[in-house]
Amino acid sequence: MLRRTVFGAIGVGIVALVVLSIVGYPLSGLGAVVGLGLGLANIRLVMSTASRLNSLGTTKVKRPMAMNTLMRLALTTVVAIGLVIVNLPLGMGVLGGVAVFYLLFIVNLVATLLRQGAVT
Repeated sequence: MLRRTVFGAIGVGIVALVVLSIVGYPLSGLGAVVGLGLGLANIRLVMSTASRLNSLGTTKVKRPMAMNTLMRLALTTVVAIGLVIVNLPLGMGVLGGVAVFYLLFIVNLVATLLRQGAVT
């Protein structure tokens, strides 16, 4: 599932960079690529944290997962808002890229669940 999301994000990033550069907003295209990368990094960190907690045999995973997720989301938010303040087109591209990444992730997640018959 993550493989499809990654390839989808790469495709969307290339298209966004090219199209936005053609219409005169190259920094927004670059921001979209950065946002897609931030989304991917966040998901990879979530998966590695869950894997690490699972391998440790930790029974109480809510608190460590919640704190870890809170820190990552805070960092992503600070980066995105900082870029909006520094350069509006770049920052808006980052926000759009993060949003598009999570949309791709959710679409691939639901498609996988439907294919496996986990959702009826």
